[in-house]
Amino acid sequence: MSSARNIAVERLDLEQSEDRLQVALHQQRYDFVLARLCPEDSVLEVGTGTGSFSRIVLGRCKEYTGLECDASACELTLSRLQERAALFQGDAQAMPFPGRSFSVIVCLEVLEHLEDYRRAVGEIHRCLKPEGRALISVPYRRRGGPNPENRFHIYEPGEMELLAAFRQYFTRIEAFYQYFQESTWMTLARNLRLRSLLGLAPVYRDLALGTPQMTGRLRIAAKPGGLKINLLLAAAEPRSIPFTR
Repeated sequence: MSSARNIAVERLDLEQSEDRLQVALHQQRYDFVLARLCPEDSVLEVGTGTGSFSRIVLGRCKEYTGLECDASACELTLSRLQERAALFQGDAQAMPFPGRSFSVIVCLEVLEHLEDYRRAVGEIHRCLKPEGRALISVPYRRRGGPNPENRFHIYEPGEMELLAAFRQYFTRIEAFYQYFQESTWMTLARNLRLRSLLGLAPVYRDLALGTPQMTGRLRIAAKPGGLKINLLLAAAEPRSIPFTR
């Protein structure tokens, strides 16, 4: 936990991980972000983790800055960046940057680890330039709450409440879903909890194991056609409102 505010530290090093599903999910989200960066951008990555994505972003923008709460993760990120970029140890709920510092803020799988994710949304707004954009991802939940299966996720925002939080600060928001592609009858069987009865259990077991056949059915789209896994937001046109702490 952070000494300033509660932050649950969870680390997945993609270069060391044997969790093939999580590696595939992370890489797909990385591609989502990279497709929305421009060479002239000044980028802040909130929650660098161990820096697997950081060094990729570094090569895709004009200026890169990282923010990470965990000291050991900062050290590993710095080694991967070869000290070619600025990296700060700090809290997403109280960022150590002047207002209007960045053209893009990337915040992937971070908000659910915070005691007050709304404060972090306000900080993202504060630190963005007037024409800035924010790229966000969180685990998909219809309704918000803690995750009893993951003690590191203090509070996973619900879909509508997260959208409402961003609408307070941004004029234009696009929502996307990372999902496992299903047929209509597969979705129906899952919703009715009939997967085992209909012989579909091996499909979802193979998904959890990250087999190439199943990870090949992972998608990101505005209109999902299957099991929702993550919610991604692309927010732009920050509203002109006073900065608050």
